[in-house]
Amino acid sequence: MTKYLDLISAYEVDVRFPDVSGLEHLDMLRMRSEIAGYEAKLTAEARVRLLEADKTLLRQVRHFYKAIHEIADLTAWRREEDIPITHWWWYLDVLAQLPELPAAELVPQGVVG
Repeated sequence: MTKYLDLISAYEVDVRFPDVSGLEHLDMLRMRSEIAGYEAKLTAEARVRLLEADKTLLRQVRHFYKAIHEIADLTAWRREEDIPITHWWWYLDVLAQLPELPAAELVPQGVVG
C-alpha cells in the first residue's frame, strides 16, 4: 500500500470521531495537509475516499472546532505555520460560523484539496 493510502485510511478513521481531544484533531489537520501533498498522485478511488472523508469532517465541523478551540487558536496557528489558504481544513474556525448546509453541498464535486 502506498503512503497516501495509509494516510487516507487514518484520516477516514479520524473524521469519524469528533469527540476526541483537540490535540488529536490538530494531528488530523496536519495529516490532511500531508495528503494534499500527494494530490497529483491520487487515484480516482483515493480521491473519492478523500472527498467522502472531507464531507464527514465538514458535517461535524463545529464539534471538531470546539475541541481544537479549547487548546489552540487556529488563526495564530495558521499564521505561525504559514498554512496555505488552499488548505481549507485549517479554517474550521471560519467554517464553523457558516450556516449548516445539506451534505451534498458541502464539497463541490471533484474538489479534494
